[in-house]
Formats: sequence, structure tokens, C-alpha cells
Amino acid sequence: MKILTAEQMRIIDRLSTEQYGVPSLLLMENAGLNLYLELARCFKDLERLKIVVICGKGNNGGDGMVLARHLLQRAVTPDVVLLADADQVGGDARIQLEILQKSNWPIKEITSQEDWQPVAARLQCYDIVVDALLGTGLTKSLEGFYRQVAEDINRSGAFVLAVDIPSGMPSDSAVAGSPCVHADVTVTFTAPKIAHILNQDQESIGELVVVPIGSPPQLLDDPGLYLTLMEEAEVAQYRLPRKIASHKGDFGHVVLLAGSRGKSGAALLSARAALKTGAGLVTAAVPDAVQGIVAGGQPEIMTEGLASTEEGTVAEAALDQALSLLKGKDAAGLGPGLSRHSQSVWFIRQLVGKCPVPLVVDADGLNAFADRPDLIRNDDDQPLVITPHPGEFSRLCGGTTREILADGPSAARQFAKERKLWVVLKGFRTVVATPDGRVYVCPRGNQGMATGGTGDVLTGVLTSLLGYCSAQKLVNPDQVTKTVVFGVYLHSLAGDLASAAKGPEALTAGDIVEHLGDAYRKLGGSL
Repeated sequence: MKILTAEQMRIIDRLSTEQYGVPSLLLMENAGLNLYLELARCFKDLERLKIVVICGKGNNGGDGMVLARHLLQRAVTPDVVLLADADQVGGDARIQLEILQKSNWPIKEITSQEDWQPVAARLQCYDIVVDALLGTGLTKSLEGFYRQVAEDINRSGAFVLAVDIPSGMPSDSAVAGSPCVHADVTVTFTAPKIAHILNQDQESIGELVVVPIGSPPQLLDDPGLYLTLMEEAEVAQYRLPRKIASHKGDFGHVVLLAGSRGKSGAALLSARAALKTGAGLVTAAVPDAVQGIVAGGQPEIMTEGLASTEEGTVAEAALDQALSLLKGKDAAGLGPGLSRHSQSVWFIRQLVGKCPVPLVVDADGLNAFADRPDLIRNDDDQPLVITPHPGEFSRLCGGTTREILADGPSAARQFAKERKLWVVLKGFRTVVATPDGRVYVCPRGNQGMATGGTGDVLTGVLTSLLGYCSAQKLVNPDQVTKTVVFGVYLHSLAGDLASAAKGPEALTAGDIVEHLGDAYRKLGGSL
């Protein structure tokens, strides 16, 4: 499913009419009907409930008027409030207003804050408030009269249905903080918009429902619409099958280069995740100072002790040993818990440039390039996947963390294209950007995953899956993209299942590892 900007949505609406002959009035009619159907889904006794539909003067208000008419046709009697003079309503919304007027149903016109006060005083008497005030065309923050209306709706205690987007939320923004209506359900049309998926104020959107209204689906096939929402049914198809007659070599031998004194847990978490994701063999290559700790942490994990510094971090002298270890292996993960020791930084930079297998780089593997981001790029045939959080990514691409949070998909896309690698930008909506300019957004994940070690688990998951691809001789750009998307979704789904079982407050990275099998089963298969 594509994710659109407000302008892209306007173009699709226009082309639906100009190229395919779908009347814009029909699009509005379908939008209003779907709003009614959503209310009917949420409430089985609409005729017994008190409903107010608050309409603006634009197309959003027109959608609300269609909804009001469908309610009236089904013996539901909503109050209809128009926050404008009727003469200000134009276009298709004007036609819908006139249809409603000819039914002799009263429409209360409100043109000032003073006129609004009696309505505001009664809002708490309604069971349902429909926010059909402002749509996706908003370009500035709510202020004055409209802001007061939004605040009064939020204080009403009623169930709020937002039409297209909660009034006041900028549709192209991922940044929370704009005053807006707080909806219980938001019904949007044709495709989700950027704010629906990426805005950090998800509480104001509530449950998101996306409905078709008649725009030809081929309009969404435009390659210029590069932002895609991962959908579970499609992601499940990216899972590579495992033949019954198999041996451990078929599923890949992967190496996790991780850990240091005080951070041996990072190596264990990533290695355990690789095992639980299905790798046939897992070797944890760790500083020899912590090898005993890691070796005792999971009997199925093989270990390799790398030359270490006095501080218990990987030393420069370990490079040749690591490169020798990687020969004949299928994939590697680099970075969790490796530290920022100067010798470790040198080791990491050298290994990234010389790694002979598909490589996932995370955490300290990325921090090693903070002052030399020009060095992290992929100039050979082996896939390179980096998994930064916004702070790490800001150091790599030269922006600020705030800028990354504001427009992470664009920044990740540009970096992936320029450096010929895959970027997994972690966050409450993790983004996957590919070397060919595609961007995928994961709708799963939860606040319980904001805890130490979850990134280490993701490194193990991705390394394991890439190792399977490599063992099956399936390392090509399209398959790598599918594998990374599948891995990100699997990791987030396991996190959601763990949160459901444990609660977000008690969730740990180890819980995510233990729910990877459940996530596989939910995606239609098991290991």
C-alpha cells in the first residue's frame, strides 16, 4: 500500500476524473458512504445515539454532508453544523450542501466564536462527534476560532470520527506537537498519508481505516510514489521456504562480530536472535577477554576469540583473524557492543571495506564512521545493510536528529541511493530504504521495544536471513530488499507479540527473541 503526500493525493483525485472519467462528485459520494459504513461498524445502534457532524467549507465538509445524508436515510438524525456561511461553500461540497438543504434538514451555520459557544456547551451531550472540518490541505497550525473548536471537541468526551485526518494535523508531517482534534477513528481515502503512518502523535489518529472511493488503482503504480507501507499478507510472501530434506548448511553459517568487556550481552542477544531466526550455524566472534562469558550463555552458539585490547575490546590485530573466519561463511553482523575504542574503530572500518560476505552493520559498527561518514559505502557485489537509529544516522548523513525525525524516509532514501546500500532507519516506524530508491515503512512495533538490546536482536535477525539467502545462492538486489523488509517486519511483529504477552513496561530484548517463532507462525509458517 502506497503512502502519499497531500499533493500526490490531489493529483490522483484529479487524474481519476481527467484521465479515467470518474466524476469528482462520485468520489465524494463514495467517501461519505464509507464514513457511514465505518460508523455502522463501530456502533450497532446508531439510531439511538446523539451525533453531530461538524463540517468545514471545503471537500472535507462535503464528505461530512454526504455522511449526514446517509444517516438521515437510515432514520438516524444527526445535528449538522457548518463552520462557515453557506455562500462560502463551493465546488462539489456546494452540491452536497444543496442536496442536504433540499431535504429540509436544519444546518446550523457558525461564522464566529461567539456563535460557536452554544454548540460547544452542548458537545458533551453527544455520543459521536464527526470531525469534517479540515482535511489534508492544511499547511499551518490551528489558531483562533478553529483551534477553539478542536479543543472543545477534545474536551467533549464523545467518540470522535475524523474525516481523512484529524483537523489540525499537517498531513505531510512526522513531527508531533501541532494542536489538533484527538480522534478515536480516522477514516482516510484511497491511501494513507504521511502523517497517518509517520507522525509521532499517533494517539490523535486513533484507529486508522483506509477505504477505496473509486480512484483507479493503477494510478498508485506510478514509480514516483516510492513510499510503501508494509502489509502483512504481502510481507509473508517474502519468507523463503525451507525444504523438508535439508541440512544445517542449507540455512547458512553466519558470524556475529560483537561484544566487549561490559557489553557481552549485545553479542549474546544478536547471536541468539540469529539462531531463533533460523540460521543453520551461528558463530559469535568476540574479544577473547569475554569469550568465556559468551560461550557459556548459549550452548548452540559457537565462539571465536578475537585479539583484544587491555580494555577488553577488539584489537587491530584481530583483523586478519576475522577475515579468515569469514571465508566460506554466508553473512556477517558487525557492531553490537564492540565499543568506540580507537583500535576497534580501525578494525571496523577495515572490515567493512574488505568483508567478503553480505554484511549488516549496527551500533558501534556505525559509530566508527561518525567522523568519517564518507567511508561507509558499498562499492562491491556484496550487500551492505546498515541499521542506525536517528541519532546514529544524523552523524552519518550530516543532519540533526530533529531533521531525521522530521523526514526520515527522504534522508534514508537519499543515503541509500548515494552509497549503494540498504538503510534500516529504526524508530517507532522503522523505515527500509533501498539502493534503487524504494522506501518501505513498517507499521508494527510498540513503545515496549524502546529498551536496550532490541537493535542487537534486529542485527541477528537480518544477518540470519541474509545468510539463508546467501546459502541458497539468492543474493540479488530484489531478493535482498525482500529479505530486509521481511526481517524488519518479523522483528517488529515479535516485539508486538512479546508486548501482548508481557506488557510494554516489562518487555525486554530477550522477550523479542523468544517470540520470533510465534511471529513466524503468524506470518503463515514456522521454522
